[in-house]
Amino acid sequence: MGIEVEATCSPQVERKVIAASTSCTSHAHTREQLRTLAEIDIGEKRCERMVQRVGSERVRQREQRWEDYQALPLPETKTAPADAPLGGWDHRVAVVMADGGRIQLRDERWGTPRKEGEKKRSWWREPKVALVATFASESHDADPMPEVPECLHDPLWLIPRINAIKAATGGDAAAEEVQETASAASVPPADSASPADRRHEWSPSPLVRSVVSTLQPYAHLGRLAKVEAYHRGFSAASRKAFVADGLQSNWTIHQTQFSDYTPITDLMHALTYVYKAAKESTDDMEECWTRCQAWVTCVWQGKVTCVIDAIDGLLAGVVDESVREALLEVHGYLKNNKDRMKYDQYRRRGLPITTALMESTIKQTNRRMKGTEKFWLDGAEPQSQLCADSLSETRPLDNYWRERSENATGFRKSRANR
Repeated sequence: MGIEVEATCSPQVERKVIAASTSCTSHAHTREQLRTLAEIDIGEKRCERMVQRVGSERVRQREQRWEDYQALPLPETKTAPADAPLGGWDHRVAVVMADGGRIQLRDERWGTPRKEGEKKRSWWREPKVALVATFASESHDADPMPEVPECLHDPLWLIPRINAIKAATGGDAAAEEVQETASAASVPPADSASPADRRHEWSPSPLVRSVVSTLQPYAHLGRLAKVEAYHRGFSAASRKAFVADGLQSNWTIHQTQFSDYTPITDLMHALTYVYKAAKESTDDMEECWTRCQAWVTCVWQGKVTCVIDAIDGLLAGVVDESVREALLEVHGYLKNNKDRMKYDQYRRRGLPITTALMESTIKQTNRRMKGTEKFWLDGAEPQSQLCADSLSETRPLDNYWRERSENATGFRKSRANR
């Protein structure tokens, strides 16, 4: 039988509630897990109020952190703070990534009848997430992996990942597409197909990540990431990269906050567009796959202009308007991002070329925030902040609880230990 919690919770209980709230899928789930694992009986509404209170405090702290950063003299913002990790940048690279999740958010139209002629309402919104991370990395005199990995020549490996990025409907249609392309490419349609280099790391291995998140515009996300990078001492890094997909909002963050970082468009998003161009340009699956593989090789080796020129040639003979629109979309994407797709140079410098760690972080955040049954009102920003804190390997919540305890008890650390 669980311990029934009284009106005032101890700090230990409150910490357990906050920790459970970021790993569980709802406040009801949080209550059940606390009863089962910690033998603490606390109401669902009480859990929600605690999350709101602590999450709101953390939001205020991060905004104060930005104000403190803005108050610094400009030269000081270009250096690492005294408490930042020092040294070791010859074997590490500083990386910032940005992307968005999905949640349902109520607005002023909630509960009001739809007006005549008004389109079906959508409550889906995009919480913005940025990753500030270090990667173990070494630079090389030449491209350490000039040949295309075998898995990128395997439709059983590549097409499902492309469909996932495109947010395809999946199901039987996606499975049929994979098998049809595999047959055209003379690949055995079996799950046992295992390219030897499938596990080979195309990018450096991640070390320590920090996560920041907000429902405010991308410009605000950029400011939060900038402050986090400052406190992580990224200004001292000799190699820095900003990695994202082709969304313009991401590159606006790069231009305004991280212009001295090497810009890199995620490789897998680029291959998604390459495959789309190959598929739309012909009805013959064998020709589609042959064309796709040639273009994948060009992209991998940093020769994106070859793909752009090839699409130019195809456009000259296209009659079907829908095909023309699809090819023009791919052409525009590759042309706009070609200066951020020099993958051979990035591998030589030991920089990451995919946003795999960012995609993983988004999925972990979505586990708590996203759901067709979930509609957020006032609690989305505090909960999003706590999710980001819990995913940060720099453990900001540890500092929060320690400072809160010190302030509550009147204990003051000695200046030497700060």
